[in-house]
Amino acid sequence: MRFCVLASGSSGNALWAEAGGSAIVVDNGLSLSEFRRRAGLRGLSMDRVRAILLTHEHTDHLSGVGTLSRACRAPVYSSPLTLAAARARAESGAFDGRDVSPGESWSVGPFKVLPVPGSHDSAEHLHYVISSETAALGVATDLGVVTEKVMEAFQGLDAAVLEFNHDTAMLMTGRYPVFLKRRLRGPKGHLSNDEGAEFLAGINHPGLKYAVLGHLSRNNNLPELALEAARAAVEGGPGSPEILVASHDTPTPFLEI
Repeated sequence: MRFCVLASGSSGNALWAEAGGSAIVVDNGLSLSEFRRRAGLRGLSMDRVRAILLTHEHTDHLSGVGTLSRACRAPVYSSPLTLAAARARAESGAFDGRDVSPGESWSVGPFKVLPVPGSHDSAEHLHYVISSETAALGVATDLGVVTEKVMEAFQGLDAAVLEFNHDTAMLMTGRYPVFLKRRLRGPKGHLSNDEGAEFLAGINHPGLKYAVLGHLSRNNNLPELALEAARAAVEGGPGSPEILVASHDTPTPFLEI
């Protein structure tokens, strides 16, 4: 399997994973033209897409899902409440939705997908573990707290995309209103660098090859602060993953697992 984070952050999110000539996309908050442009930068063929996994209905994850689904003729998989919420938003457009149940895995093409319930201020949030015959990738952003179910599901991965949304000091001294600061720090908000680092330390093992830090705030974080926290989390630990920061604007390199 190989994967690439095409976009990560409040201005749009999209992840591409492929194996055996087939691809899965997780979320799409990009326009179709921008998705095509970024996919083209990595030499990706749109006709490989077999499924789109939707984590939740917030605009930065949803806005381009309908157009991508129709362009690729690929169904959109998510929890029933998320699909209902997505269909209620005009921005998503029509798409072929397929219900999945948290905690119950299913197969599409060469992939096995495990949806994991999360904690976020959305209808019925899901994280995903995507497995091929030889590798497993976990994707968990937009979570206010790492639950036991999430921690358990993310053990033994070859790669993980984890949220490092904000630096607590930057957030608390910044210009956001008090209610928004409370939301971001709350159990249905977003993980801080320290919380993301604790998550990473909890899933680190000798086989973890890559850790990609995702959903960094433009206003309340810096890549160097997130990297510092992540590197400290794995220092002296059982594994030594390569750590990268996903960007709002530029796709990551393709990462082989």
